[in-house]
Amino acid sequence: MTPEEIIKGMHNLVSLPDAVLRANELLDSPKSNVREIGEVINHDPALAARLLKLVNSAFYSFPAQIDSVSRAITLIGTDELRSLLMAATVTDAFGDIPPEMIDMDVFWHRSVYCGLVAKKLALLNLGGKAESLFLTGLLHDIGRLVLISGLPEQAREIVQRVEESGQKFNEVTTQRLGFGPAELGAALLESWQLPKKLWEPVRYQNQPESADDYAAETNILNLALKLTDCVEPELKDGKLQDLEALEDTELNGMQLTGEELVMLATAANFECFEVLVIINPRATLIF
Repeated sequence: MTPEEIIKGMHNLVSLPDAVLRANELLDSPKSNVREIGEVINHDPALAARLLKLVNSAFYSFPAQIDSVSRAITLIGTDELRSLLMAATVTDAFGDIPPEMIDMDVFWHRSVYCGLVAKKLALLNLGGKAESLFLTGLLHDIGRLVLISGLPEQAREIVQRVEESGQKFNEVTTQRLGFGPAELGAALLESWQLPKKLWEPVRYQNQPESADDYAAETNILNLALKLTDCVEPELKDGKLQDLEALEDTELNGMQLTGEELVMLATAANFECFEVLVIINPRATLIF
């Protein structure tokens, strides 16, 4: 089976709320406006409330309280809105995964951290084009959840093989199926009709040289993953490990010093709790 065939077979298992799907359609339409998008989101009160919590968190640190969805859209823009809508709902799409297969709290903790690092790297490297990188980082490993949900028996075999061999999950999955979680994740994001600038970096996160239209974004995600791998084992107590190995890193023609990377990783660590407490409160218990 191809990643696309697996995703088609999971259509009823992994889906987004109607309000998010409709909002995504409007976000892609040049004829839509802030009022229309706001009305769609307001039809789902729980979604609207979670969105406003994110906008009013330290993630943005606006000087005044934002009390309406339309005002939030005006302030953060449509690209950023898409990221927040997905962040506010994607954890619910995979709410039934057996805990013995994966610790979902740790999974979302790592994913949020990677998203924050990716966004901060994009702000340094791409200036005003950073909006989508938080979502790209947040969803970079969603293919692992697709595999566990759609192919549970194969996933159990892969997890067992990883534990026995010490190989990486991505390597064992590719050996077993002919493709890895990155391809599965990209196929899911594409099926949700998200823009290519979101799913192409996910697909080529481990081979950024293969990216076509969004090579710069893919390089950023690749570096964000390396930073996350350095820090992630110690996220619980905030320690930063092994960042020295990434000192003086080149990113899309820009040289980043070890000091800059440490500052960036530390800032993401502080912000991680604020985002987690809104999109997946249980994950904050691991701090």
